[in-house]
Amino acid sequence: MKNQRVWVIFVLFLSGLLGFSVSLYFHSREVNEIQTFHYPTSIVKQLEGDKQAGMKIFKEFCASCHSKNPVIDVNAPRIGDKKAWDARSKLGMDTLLKITITGVGAMPARGGCFECSDEQLRETIQYVIENK
Repeated sequence: MKNQRVWVIFVLFLSGLLGFSVSLYFHSREVNEIQTFHYPTSIVKQLEGDKQAGMKIFKEFCASCHSKNPVIDVNAPRIGDKKAWDARSKLGMDTLLKITITGVGAMPARGGCFECSDEQLRETIQYVIENK
């Protein structure tokens, strides 16, 4: 009877040790994998006071529709299209900011950067205007 208890304890210990080892193996694989998602709140927070915030916000939130070769082609004005942006820049920063905040056409409110402050959106608009 005592011999049987020792075997039961040994098997339970071995089972726990094996489960723990397998868990560590799979957890270590997850930590080393590249994440393919972003955390907008973290990104925007990191950009506070960054002199290149406008460019970085553009690349993270706006480029999919507004880059020279957009991933999502909804006929949005593209960066580098001087003619398209000259007309828009004549509207003035306040109007462009209002359009960005409310959204227009396929562009969502705040350009999809719901975490961006108005000042960060202004910096992003300025980046686009300067790179028309």
